[in-house]
Amino acid sequence: MSTRQAKKTVRKEDALARKIWLAGLGAYAMGSKEITNITDRSRTWLDDLIDHGRAMEDGTKDRWRDASEQTTQAVAERVNSRVQKITGLDPTQLDELDAKLDQLAATMDKLATAKPVAAPKAAAPKPPVTPKIAATKPAVKTPAPRRAAKPVAKKES
Repeated sequence: MSTRQAKKTVRKEDALARKIWLAGLGAYAMGSKEITNITDRSRTWLDDLIDHGRAMEDGTKDRWRDASEQTTQAVAERVNSRVQKITGLDPTQLDELDAKLDQLAATMDKLATAKPVAAPKAAAPKPPVTPKIAATKPAVKTPAPRRAAKPVAKKES
């Protein structure tokens, strides 16, 4: 082989190595670009998912609040109807009765804190009179008469 051919072969090998090197750099650059695109798309997807989640949460809270209010109202109506059946009083009458009881309690508190009025002293009660009972001796029991034993017949032998 001549030096010329050897140089040409080396140049071809260098050119091929350079092409391989450039292809590797190109692959790296394209991969980096694709990762950036994927990252951007992932961020966009994540933001979209967060927005949908917020909307879903708000809707769920509203539905839960409505259901809670309906349940509370239904329970209150049932309790009121049961109380009315048992007591014969409707809720407004019960409210009036409750207000009167509060008034009575307040009046009782005022009376309890007021200065007590001295009551006239009454004579001490006498002890009850107990009748005297004559002491009696217990009756003496007399034993019952014994019965005579029956004669036993003798055996004849």
